[in-house]
This record gives sequence, structure tokens and C-alpha cells, in this order.
Amino acid sequence: MTTPQPKISILMPSFNQAPYLEMAIRSVLTQNYPNKELILIDGGSTDGTVDIIKRYQSDLAYWVSESDRGQTHALNKALTHASGELIGWLNSDDYYLPGAFQRVVQAFENHPEIGLIHGDRIMVDEKSRVLGWTTLPPFAPASTGFIVCSETAFWRKSEGEKIQFDESLRFAMDLDFFCRLYRQSRFLKLDHYLGAFRCHAANKSSLISDVGRQETEALWKNIFPEFPDGWKKGPPANLPKSLLALVKNPLTITLPYLYRRLFIGSKK
Repeated sequence: MTTPQPKISILMPSFNQAPYLEMAIRSVLTQNYPNKELILIDGGSTDGTVDIIKRYQSDLAYWVSESDRGQTHALNKALTHASGELIGWLNSDDYYLPGAFQRVVQAFENHPEIGLIHGDRIMVDEKSRVLGWTTLPPFAPASTGFIVCSETAFWRKSEGEKIQFDESLRFAMDLDFFCRLYRQSRFLKLDHYLGAFRCHAANKSSLISDVGRQETEALWKNIFPEFPDGWKKGPPANLPKSLLALVKNPLTITLPYLYRRLFIGSKK
């Protein structure tokens, strides 16, 4: 008898991201992986978000649009509805890359001792044009700083059941959650591109980067007191690996990146 594939529950917090929301939703629903659910928690958007959600509501495990206490509260609300053995978190302006779920599930099956799996990301602009890409090493607090990208991270529900997202945080709730999980679980980094992070003027990395720095420093020193300056460090540059990514990902990275640089850039 064939063992059923584990269910993946995706948590999607949303607030006034209508220009990007449909792409985020579809990146979950079109994964070539059958046993998945999408839980969408919207904070009462007024920009047409609800109309988009209603077009897909038959494919959603749960959704709500109501006033809340922010992104972190929305994540905790979504967690209460997650029924999968594996959990992922996708912000409504980011998206998953094709085949991500299959890669992640296969890695979990090959490594039953692992509690969280994360991978590499591409960076895109507001029109989904490729701006860059990462080639990250495994997370090592002493040397890499925080490199677990939420749109590439999946964890076993059983590993994270005793951890909630800290609703006092406005920016570094990902660092806090994943680093506390790291303290009790084993992580595995895949050399595959699993998700895309969208860079645009309205995302929190642009709007409240100062808050992010303050929260990151305080949290890091609390969670990793033995590495108090580790949060300042970034992974070492790896030019050969970055170039290899161009060879291995022609459709995902190389052609879109060159098109933006050579064709679109020449018109500006």
C-alpha cells in the first residue's frame, strides 16, 4: 500500500497587496503536489483584495478578511487552522517557484531527523522581473547571520507546535520564530530555488528597515548570546556558485535577468 504524501499547509498573511496577491495564491495552487492547503488571513484590505480571494475561495482551506493586530497576529491565526504535517509561510507579495513542494517533501522524506528545510530565493521587482538571486550556505549563527528566507522555509508542524509568532514584533518575527526553532531542531539547506521575494516600495524591508535592525539586534543577542555579533554577518560571497546558478536555472533566472538588464534596461 502506498503511503500518502504529507499535507503541506501554507500560511498567507495579507493586507492591501492586491497587485501581487493573485500571483501568490496561484503559486500555491499550481504546485504539482496534490496534498496541500492554503490558509489566507487578510487584515481587512480595502484595495480589491477580497474580490481576488473570492475568485479562489473554493480552492482555499480557510480564509477571512477582518481587522487584526498585524502580520504576526495573522500568522498565529493561520496556524490555528493548519492541518498539515508540514507548514510553510508565504507573504502575499511573494510567490513560490514551480516544483518547490515536491523538492521539499522529498527532502523531508530523505531526512526524517530534519525539522526545517529552507532554500535559495530569487529577488524580483514589482513587475516580477528578476533583480538577483541568492546562493546561501546552511544557516550557522556564528558565521552567516540570519539567512532563512520565509518564502523558502518549511517546517514540521510537530517541531513548531510549542512556538508561536511573537506579536510584539513588527519586522523580525521570522528571525525570532525560526531561530527559536533552530534551538530545538535540525535545519537542512537545499541548493534549489524555492521562492521569490518581491522588492517594492511598500514592503516592510523598505518602509521600516530601522525597526528591523533594532529588533534583529535585540532578538539575536537574546537567542544566541554566545554569538552576540553574529547578526551583523552575512554569508560569504560565492561567485562560482552564483555563476553555476545561471547555468542550472536558465528559465527561472538567466533569461529573465538578462532580459531585464539588456532589453528593458536599454530602453530607460
